[in-house]
Amino acid sequence: MKAAVVSDVTSPPRYADFPEPPVTDDVIEVRMLAAGVHNLVRSVAAGAHYSSGDDLPFVAGVDGIGLIDGRRVYTGGCPDPYGTIAERTIVPNGFAVPIPDALTSEVAAAVVNPAMSSWMPLRSSTSRLDGGTVAVLGATGTSGCLAVRIALHLGAARVIAAGRNAEALARLAEDPRVVTVSLADADADEHLAARFAEGIDIVLDYLWGPVAEVALGALRAHSLTARRTPVDYVQIGAMAGRSLQLDAAILRARPLTIRGSGGGSIDPALLFGELPKILDVAASGELPIAIRTAPLPDVSRAWDADAPGRLVITIGD
Repeated sequence: MKAAVVSDVTSPPRYADFPEPPVTDDVIEVRMLAAGVHNLVRSVAAGAHYSSGDDLPFVAGVDGIGLIDGRRVYTGGCPDPYGTIAERTIVPNGFAVPIPDALTSEVAAAVVNPAMSSWMPLRSSTSRLDGGTVAVLGATGTSGCLAVRIALHLGAARVIAAGRNAEALARLAEDPRVVTVSLADADADEHLAARFAEGIDIVLDYLWGPVAEVALGALRAHSLTARRTPVDYVQIGAMAGRSLQLDAAILRARPLTIRGSGGGSIDPALLFGELPKILDVAASGELPIAIRTAPLPDVSRAWDADAPGRLVITIGD
């Protein structure tokens, strides 16, 4: 079969032949239709993700839309060395959720991965969501923009959206429940701290690094005047840096939980229980996402192309 094959982590996947996936009692074959090239997919293909292995070659892709017994489904969880950017793949039995008819395969392939990055930690948060305040650090990226909308959909009364893209911040600010902080401003640290001082329940952090240091410092600085409700700080991405210096006093200054949310920390059973809800919201049009598409044979050319929108590789009809 043809697939997006990673044989060198320093180069984009190439369109090449790959052995057919073996079907056993534990897995089922999927004929793929479309697969998103998410940040996670790029990181794994570059050998830079915590889930990356050392064995080459392998097929790129972690999730996508395919056909099982003629039904269009969202799926993932392919065993190594197989992935979803291929004509065919295999997934564990039960790892498939039907796609609403109103949702195209391309949009479904693009939206689920970035949407679940905020949906899952918000659904599992022990801090107040309904009527509370959620901060999104990195709100102008694809996942961050969706996180703002998802937080509001799930019951947040107010969202603090912090990011660098002025155009994206302006679009988010059209909703009166959203207040924005430009991280490109010289006094961004002061603005972010001031917003946190108004009260915060949950932080979704797609940036980490220096931005997280500022955010955590703001939580400590305003610990005496802030509401004494717990703060759930969720580390999701590391676009600004993979490490930080954490003052121990921050953890004692107020009720604060710092945790990560990613593929290695989410129960698959819980995930597949929430996926139909994510897909229904996406089908309603509440989770707009810009996409660009390329056919499987063009995967190498499209991989590093400097163009807007989430890249989706189209594979079959």
